[in-house]
Parts: sequence; structure tokens; C-alpha cells
Amino acid sequence: MKYFNKNFGDIGASATFYLQEANKEIDINRKSPVMIIVPGGAYMWTSWREEEPIALEFLSKGFSCVVAKYATEGLEFFHDKNNDFSKEPVSSFPNPLMDLARIISYTRSKAEEWNLDPDSINVLGFSAGGNLTAQIGTYWKKDWLQKLVKLDPETYKPNSIVISYGASQTYIADTKSEISKLVNYASLGHDQSIERQKLINVIDADTSDCPPTFIWHTMQDPLVPVENALKLASNLRKHDVDFELHIFEKGKHGLALGDLRTDSKKDRSQSNIQARKWVDLYLTWLTEHKLIHLF
Repeated sequence: MKYFNKNFGDIGASATFYLQEANKEIDINRKSPVMIIVPGGAYMWTSWREEEPIALEFLSKGFSCVVAKYATEGLEFFHDKNNDFSKEPVSSFPNPLMDLARIISYTRSKAEEWNLDPDSINVLGFSAGGNLTAQIGTYWKKDWLQKLVKLDPETYKPNSIVISYGASQTYIADTKSEISKLVNYASLGHDQSIERQKLINVIDADTSDCPPTFIWHTMQDPLVPVENALKLASNLRKHDVDFELHIFEKGKHGLALGDLRTDSKKDRSQSNIQARKWVDLYLTWLTEHKLIHLF
């Protein structure tokens, strides 16, 4: 395995690469499918729970993995009220979307060198990262995004996307609560106009260019309502986009792998025997769509 980090842009984005290496004992010409992992963290930080553990899980399944750490101010910034909140945060839209597009494009450009399958570049996002994943799936073909990143859209087009308990709506309408204000600031910056709210909330966007989409959520999620997943699925159906939707009854927000590898709670409430099946369901779905050939 090749393992390394690379910086992207000049505002703090980076990516960590976990690359399969072809071996003559198996197949020296084998090209691995790619999983681009987009962690959550309310656009304030990127959660380790949704970074390396996810990469190691899919690395073990035969993928080459890339953790896309879009630029954020970091959680420590938001804990200190003496910091300068008058500045525009690096995480405000569309910066994370540009970071992700560049990371996908760079990865695809290395397909031949790294024995990657350029037709199986899959993007997997969690929580805020799920929102960002929905954005790249929805907007990859838009002229305004191409003008921002100055790259061929086909190079950052995902072949599939996964939206894990997040997806569509990061803007929190209850602006009276402190956490809502922080999330709004991190994701939108100071311009929280209706137009920008609609851009980051893809529930009602034209999703006709979206690649095949896998969505999973829990009914009990207290932070991101399950209705978000249902509305997004309905939107995809309206635009005739292939999708698969799984709603698990039990489980808090932020389950990640759904077992002890990603459980940060003393009561083990981020482990769920039902929801943790999403990985196997997703691998089956990828196989059915001929995006992986690992079984």
C-alpha cells in the first residue's frame, strides 16, 4: 500500500491517499476502484471517525481510498469566542466544493500511474460531507463550477455518490441557537442569503446530472431529519436518476461504520447492529451497477 498526504490550494485543504498496489501474484494489471471519502463535522472541522476508519474499511474491500479534507477553521477556532468571527471562514460555500472537485480531478489524473479504475471514482460523504457529496453530484456539470476550478468537468465527475445521514440541508433555520449560528457561519459565511441557502441545500435543485446515488439514514437521527433523505430520494426519482435508499429505524446521528471502530460514546450509542449493514448493502449496489468487480 502507498500512503501519503497532499495539500490542495492555499486555504488549508488536503487529502490522504491509501492506494492499493497491484501484485503479480494476483494480477499485476488489476485496476482498483476508488473511494473518495468526505468526512463530516458541520463544516467546522473534519471528523477523524469519518476519515481513516472508513478508508481502512474500504481498503480492506479492495478499494484505493482518498480522504478529502476540505478546508475548515478547525474545531478549536469555534471553541474560542475571542477569535475573529468577522472574517470569512475558509469553509464557506463554494470553497469546500472547489476543494473536493480538485481532489477528485487529481485522483482521476493519476489513474494510469496508480492502477486506478478511472470509471469507478465513487464519492462517499457523511453528515456535512454528505451535503458536500450531494453538491458535487448535483453541480459537477455546471458552468459556474467549471469557471471556479478551471478544470474539465469530466475529470471531477463522480461515477457514483453515497450520502450518509446528511445529504441535503446543512443550513439550520433556528438561528436563535448558538450552534445554529456557528453552523450557518461555517457553511455560508456572512452572506446567508436565500440564494446561497438554496445552493447548498440541493433538495429542490435540478439533480438530472446526478450520478447513481446510494442514500442511508436513520429514522431517529436528531440532528439531520430523516425527511431530508426522503425528499432527496423523491427529487432523484423526479429527475429519473438511479438511486437506492435505506432508512434504518434505530441509530443516532454520526454512526459512521456503526460499530466500536467509530463509536466515541461511553454508552456505545454510535454502534448499531442494524445500520452497520449499510456497507454490505452498498457493496452489493456497486456490484449491481458494475462499478466494482471484486466478488
